[in-house]
Amino acid sequence: MSRAQLAELIGVNPQTVGALERGDHSPSLDLAFRICEVFGLPVEAVFSREEFAPMSKELYTR
Repeated sequence: MSRAQLAELIGVNPQTVGALERGDHSPSLDLAFRICEVFGLPVEAVFSREEFAPMSKELYTR
């Protein structure tokens, strides 16, 4: 999924998505819920003090 596609789905501009990816910006609770809806993730996946391992690593090591 491109930044532009995600931005459209969550109602922000692509630059905001880039800032979130880089860690330059923290999402509001509302934005976190919108991101979680798109990816089918719990809100803890967006708001966490610890980094998550890539999901592909978890899927392929089973």
